[in-house]
Amino acid sequence: QDENIHDVLQLLVALMSEHPASMIPAFDQRNGIRVICKLLASKSESIRVQALKVLGYFLKHLGHKRKVEIMHTHSLFTLLGERLMMHTNTVSITTYNTLYEVTSLQKPDFKDLTPRWLLTTCFNPRPSAQILTEQVCTQVVHKPHPEPDSTIKIQNPMILKVVATLLKNSSPSSELMEVRRLFLSDMIKLFSNSRENRRCLLQCSVWQDWMFSLGYINPKNPEEQKITEMVYNIFRILLYHAIKYEWGGWRVWVDTLSIAHSKV
Repeated sequence: QDENIHDVLQLLVALMSEHPASMIPAFDQRNGIRVICKLLASKSESIRVQALKVLGYFLKHLGHKRKVEIMHTHSLFTLLGERLMMHTNTVSITTYNTLYEVTSLQKPDFKDLTPRWLLTTCFNPRPSAQILTEQVCTQVVHKPHPEPDSTIKIQNPMILKVVATLLKNSSPSSELMEVRRLFLSDMIKLFSNSRENRRCLLQCSVWQDWMFSLGYINPKNPEEQKITEMVYNIFRILLYHAIKYEWGGWRVWVDTLSIAHSKV
């Protein structure tokens, strides 16, 4: 049965990739998101990954208003993390790569946009775009993905919190440490390359809490020390941006110091 479900999901991913204008509205009208949320709790990682890819294509082509209505009103990003951890206590590189795909978007080449796409109101088909970045691809990637460049924009910042929570609640392992390092490296690149990406996270509520959870208050070895330095580097990038570019950015510093004090 799992093999059949996997094959159906693969077909759905392919159809969403090739025919988004017809597939995305049909998926939405039939409440397909409910099925995806159920499949995210599958014991099979391959099914969970394919379900995430379906979610990625759905969000990629969904209008902003409808996305907020579906995902934020019902706290589905939080549910996503809870469902993924129901039958596993770790985060593989494969799962992380897929979550990264749902987070960001590559700037489209507007020469490729057709008038029909530009006139779309509820649904927004766009060129190749991951769940954090909405750069979803049909292939499953088992190795670390390429480093993000300046064209990658964060579209679903709540996925950052989902990944951080998954890492925090997972059992320690060498693979988990590699995923943590990759996640932090991606954030450093995303925030260093784009003011929009920095602002996107700064607008999230209490982001400092889960960001601190990625590091170690008292590192016990060089590897933990390196991870903690990467976390501090992210804070430097974001706090510098807040005080230099954002009105009332000093409040971000106050909140950060308050949360840091509570962690010590």
